[in-house]
Amino acid sequence: MPTQSVGDDAHRRTVALYAPSKTFNLAGLVGSHHIIYDDCLRDRVASRGSKCHYNSMNVLSMHALIGAYSREGEEWPGELLQVLDGNVAWACDFICEHFEGVRVSRPEGTYMLLLDCSEWCERHGRDIDWVERAGWRVGVDWQDGRVFHGPCHVRVSLALPLLRVQEAFGRLDRYVFNA
Repeated sequence: MPTQSVGDDAHRRTVALYAPSKTFNLAGLVGSHHIIYDDCLRDRVASRGSKCHYNSMNVLSMHALIGAYSREGEEWPGELLQVLDGNVAWACDFICEHFEGVRVSRPEGTYMLLLDCSEWCERHGRDIDWVERAGWRVGVDWQDGRVFHGPCHVRVSLALPLLRVQEAFGRLDRYVFNA
């Protein structure tokens, strides 16, 4: 339930921020928007936002936003969720079957995996820096997971076609975790 609908006080004091950038792959286009019911609060937010010209919408951004939230854009989120869910299922199964000592939990609400390589690193006398560099060397663009409170973790995006996910995990299998 949206916070603004909890009660009158929440309705008046809450700023709801939205953006189509991730769902509709519109990052880079200005299309975020807010819903603020209180006039004074809306004026304060608008005043702060106007100090940076980045927040000015342009014609391309406006039409992209209209397209994303119109009937024509209606099917995209459902199809996107199916693709991402398939990628997550495939990757989690692959990791469990092929990367002994690497643990992963199926994420809820994201297309990012956090791979716990603690056991693998201990068994192979490696550290997470070695794992991260080894992946980069074979063309796998992943991220250090320590900033996400995983001491021996890497973070992997699955927001790409399944064939690319399979290619990347095949490289990790052959050249990193089972080399």
